[in-house]
Amino acid sequence: MPLYEFTCQACGRRFEALVRISRENEVCCAACGGRDVRKLVSAFGIGGGASRLKSSGSGCATCSSSSCSTCK
Repeated sequence: MPLYEFTCQACGRRFEALVRISRENEVCCAACGGRDVRKLVSAFGIGGGASRLKSSGSGCATCSSSSCSTCK
């Protein structure tokens, strides 16, 4: 089962839940029990590891300049 992030429209709380795709509409808020929840689009990384992190020096790990989209 996939792990999804939700937000409750009643109390504003954000929470995660393991939910079958066919049962997403049955999720209720973990804090207040509200049924008006929205699934959020969460960012996640695939591979790359430290090479995707900004360098504290000049430039980034991939181009060693400060003009690419990663450096900005």
